[in-house]
Amino acid sequence: MTTSDSQNEPLLSPHHEHHHKSPSALLKRHLSMAVTCVGILAVVATQYWASQHANIILSSATPLMPDKDDFIADSVIEFRKGSGVGNTKEEEIHDVNNNKEDPGLDFHGTPLHVVFSTSCHEQMHWESFVFFYHAWKVKQPGTVTRIASGCSDAEAEEARTFHEQAIQPMSDRFYLHLTPDFSKMRLPEKKGGGSYKYMNKPFGLRSWMENVLQMNSTDRPKGVEDGVVILMDPDMVLLRPLVHDFSNEDVIWVEDKPATTMVKHGYPMAQQDGYLGNQWMYIDGAFVTGDPNIGKPKDPSGPKHWNTGPPYLATVKDMYDIVTLWTEYAPRVDHINPGLFAEMQGFIWATYKLHLPHTLLKSIVVSTTVSQHREGWAYVDALPDNQVCAPPALAKLPIGLQYCKRYALGPDFFFSKYRLKKNFLQCSTPLLMPPPLDIGAQYDYYIAPPPAKSPKNVQDREKKSFSKKQAKREAFMLCGMISAVNDAATYFKQHMCDGEEANFQKIYTIANNPGNYW
Repeated sequence: MTTSDSQNEPLLSPHHEHHHKSPSALLKRHLSMAVTCVGILAVVATQYWASQHANIILSSATPLMPDKDDFIADSVIEFRKGSGVGNTKEEEIHDVNNNKEDPGLDFHGTPLHVVFSTSCHEQMHWESFVFFYHAWKVKQPGTVTRIASGCSDAEAEEARTFHEQAIQPMSDRFYLHLTPDFSKMRLPEKKGGGSYKYMNKPFGLRSWMENVLQMNSTDRPKGVEDGVVILMDPDMVLLRPLVHDFSNEDVIWVEDKPATTMVKHGYPMAQQDGYLGNQWMYIDGAFVTGDPNIGKPKDPSGPKHWNTGPPYLATVKDMYDIVTLWTEYAPRVDHINPGLFAEMQGFIWATYKLHLPHTLLKSIVVSTTVSQHREGWAYVDALPDNQVCAPPALAKLPIGLQYCKRYALGPDFFFSKYRLKKNFLQCSTPLLMPPPLDIGAQYDYYIAPPPAKSPKNVQDREKKSFSKKQAKREAFMLCGMISAVNDAATYFKQHMCDGEEANFQKIYTIANNPGNYW
């Protein structure tokens, strides 16, 4: 199936305007990720992360058992162009160019810090680039930091090189913070040992808050506690800026009369979680918190105040209090309730212990198209069918997309972050084929693409039917994500590739090219 780009330009269609930063500072092609980064200084903070660093020892009756080789923090580095590596003075943190188009470091006087946690896998490079690109495109205020954990020396060099050449020229407010691998931070009696990769999220955040914001130091910059941390996931795409004050925002609140419309001390906010429900209430809170009298909230208060998911928004002070307990509680949750979302349940128990109920919103992001009432799908459901893939500028939409699921319609159109080619972000590779604007009306089913490592066999491909409502939502996510990825990749090719080598053809589909690599 082919489509006309001019007739089928989907949601978030690529803009080809020139960025305000000159591309002359960039390489003209995507160099091998093994290229040595020239002229970058490194300040290495060597310490035993869990056993010898006095400011991060966990005050746990059941201490963690770090592996010595895994937890030497020899890579806690804040990578900041033009100011050296490892600087943590407030004036250096907030040293940005005076560009009229730059949204700045604060919103209405409050410094914002957007952070997201990744590994060093190559998939995380393209996800990070897409995240940074759309933060730049919507003029997201504040700093934006990728916290990358568990990099080998070679991977750390690749991440620095990629960040310096491809990301930081977009904005001097875009940073990279490298940490050790915290995936094995588990209780010593944990059966089978092993690792849980999402443990890097709480521990990576704590590393950033202590090494950059200096929250474990009495000499930290004045006023740093009054900023706001916005903890997001790498698989999120901003459709408009995400700020801490929703007083004048079109959003859907969980409660008719929310306790606050602005993040402030004692009043954090978050997206209402669409996956966990009240599961966290049914694990042993006394074990998780070390408090035999902790109790648990009544069921109705969970969905209203505690059932949180990313993005999480809190003042720096509140977020540091949370992450201090979160790094204790997440391994304990993992111990008694192992599996996906252990770190999210640890976050909830930390906020419950601290008496920090969250004001919850439904519409920060949409992700799962089968959500009944916990995401901002009411906005999408209300769109006329002919606007789903091309909503007008003033349409009410969620603030962002989270592409944590797979999205598909018909036999050809499918998107999954796990199935997009790991090395998608290259000069010579084509862009994704955009769906027709009326794809939601054309199909009420999808046919799954062949497995990445198996021969293509149409007869063996899974077929699933959708309701009209779900087909509309699938169309919204498909058009939005294919356009968002193409938009970012187009920018990358325009600024990083020689003109003759850049491939702007929109012909790639996962269904017709299901392998993991080009």
